Amino acid sequence: MATWQLGPFDNDDAVEWCGALENTAPDQRAAFVRHTLEAAALPGRTLTPEAAAQAIAAAATVVQSIAGTPPSSSAYAPRFLLGRDDVQATSQLRSLATRALDAVLAHDSAWRLRWAEDVEEVEAFEVIEELRITLASGIL
Repeated sequence: MATWQLGPFDNDDAVEWCGALENTAPDQRAAFVRHTLEAAALPGRTLTPEAAAQAIAAAATVVQSIAGTPPSSSAYAPRFLLGRDDVQATSQLRSLATRALDAVLAHDSAWRLRWAEDVEEVEAFEVIEELRITLASGIL
């Protein structure tokens, strides 16, 4: 995973995922987000770095739906969804996104191991925790 910054859309895998989301028919975008989160939240699954980055991007997309603004300043955030109801942050989708982020943060997660002992480790975990807090509260 090529990472440029700490944000949820600041890596190659998230950018590709957002491109696929944009290319998905508007009435299928919620299902696309849900599928990404479901795949990450499967019990017993060990996430690859790519799947973790996609799950983070999907969870951040749900957060964007809650807030009405992107959760990051990245140029690659799915701004094309702003002002639309393609992905609605239902309580079920918020819960699923939280479970996916829990999988990203699991002790054996490739994403977590990638950040272990990195100079920005704490900041990387804080980005995920901010997403989790917003998903749990439903507000920013």
